[in-house]
Amino acid sequence: SIRTNIYPVPDLRNPFLGVHFTITADGKAKIGPTAIPAMWRENYEGFSNFELGELMEVASRGLGLLTGAGFDFRRLALEEITKYSRGKMVALASVLAEGVDERNYQKWGRPGIRAQLLDITKKKLEMDFVLEGDHRSMHVLNAVSPAFTCSLPFASYVCDHIDKALK
Repeated sequence: SIRTNIYPVPDLRNPFLGVHFTITADGKAKIGPTAIPAMWRENYEGFSNFELGELMEVASRGLGLLTGAGFDFRRLALEEITKYSRGKMVALASVLAEGVDERNYQKWGRPGIRAQLLDITKKKLEMDFVLEGDHRSMHVLNAVSPAFTCSLPFASYVCDHIDKALK
């Protein structure tokens, strides 16, 4: 049985974690990603909280990326969409560890929504965090890792930017 978190070697072309195993507080192994692309805000489960306007905006932007993205959007989109399938997730996870049995992964948990920043002028994914602000406020955009954003060196970096904005 799996007793520790297992992560794949990252694909450096993408800012995504990839299919992985996470151990819960009670010792059970979960298969992630725990965050997947959403078709509208608050799209956590099926068609709950459906917003047609937001779906149209996402679809329109997606169609534009299919033709003119500065990265392999078509491949990435198709790859991520397959992760809505439990069978596909288990198959991808089975590459990381021996003896993975789909029957042990019957419950489908609610995923989070991946906050991935897209530069719409350059039509490319931002691969790092972005600080945006002025003397009144500072915003950390594309901060996808709680471990990274709570680190002291990162806090120092943000404080330096705030200090410069105040001068």
